[in-house]
Amino acid sequence: MMAPRVRPARAKAAAPETAEPPQAPAIQPAPSLREPASELEQAVTKLRRHVEENSEYVGTSFAQEARAMHDGEAPERAIFGEAKLDEARALVEDGIPVAPLPFTPTRKAN
Repeated sequence: MMAPRVRPARAKAAAPETAEPPQAPAIQPAPSLREPASELEQAVTKLRRHVEENSEYVGTSFAQEARAMHDGEAPERAIFGEAKLDEARALVEDGIPVAPLPFTPTRKAN
């Protein structure tokens, strides 16, 4: 086997040695990702809890459910779910009140 010869970088070789070794940066504990860090995150978390406790998740059929409630074909209730942009735009154009939420649902709609 052959051991290759590696030369140090020129800038490092030309730099004079210092008497003190460099100090390592202080290690800080990692922030908890389970708890909100800012007031805004706390407000969004509170909103999410309120929406999930007081409304029904309808998944990707949100646009159909909202339209059925507006037309009187389904009983009115608080719902939340997912809709494509063109579906949401059509709901707004038809006068059906909808609003985007600042979070994604925690449930998976398979």
